[in-house]
Amino acid sequence: GHSNVRDTIQNVCPHSASYSNGRIQCVFSRQIITSDMAQDVPMNGSYYLLYGRGENTTGSSPPLLTPHGAQLTPSISENPIEPDTASNEPIPTHPCPSSPSPSAVYRFTATSSSDCVQSSCDYFLGIRTNDNDPTYLDFMLEGSTLGWVGIGFTKTGTMEAADVLGCIVHLTSSVVSIVDDWNIAGGHYDVRDSIQNVCPHSASYSNGRIQCVFSRQIITNDTAQDVPMNGSYYLLYGRG
Repeated sequence: GHSNVRDTIQNVCPHSASYSNGRIQCVFSRQIITSDMAQDVPMNGSYYLLYGRGENTTGSSPPLLTPHGAQLTPSISENPIEPDTASNEPIPTHPCPSSPSPSAVYRFTATSSSDCVQSSCDYFLGIRTNDNDPTYLDFMLEGSTLGWVGIGFTKTGTMEAADVLGCIVHLTSSVVSIVDDWNIAGGHYDVRDSIQNVCPHSASYSNGRIQCVFSRQIITNDTAQDVPMNGSYYLLYGRG
């Protein structure tokens, strides 16, 4: 087609925008490689660039980049942008903050009983703001289990449409995975979130106890399956 549609995941970081006397200006940032591989091209490749401008004549709300007829051929500087790939390290799909220190204090905690300490609780949850980036929350999950421990965020007080974070041990290898899940509306089981917006820091399983530490943005770019964590929710504590 020749018409734009709004990307389902808005992977832009707005900085400023203005319109005055017929002139528009905006400044924003976008990751070189985003988590939306379906609709965002990785910007460390080679592409034709299409320059355009036009009038918003449709009156749509929100306005769209409407079809335009005029060919625009701008003058281009001779200073191309080249991402730093000298280290040959893979570019992360999303930035991650630093790991909390082992002595970090978790301001919010939940335990399986009031008289247990973290190392002996059947279930322990700790949440804190990340020291390096306050737009992230740090999580620690720990417990006695042969399977998993998790925390769910829901508006309904039930598992329906809950945003679930957890750690799962693979008993054949004792490898622990940190996962971002979603409980489908009308269902009572988790499915793996299509966008894994978690930053793993550490995970272990030993002598029947699992522990994992990870971070997640308070507001992610996945509005379909991640709840914004600056709201009020029922918390669902679980292990299995």
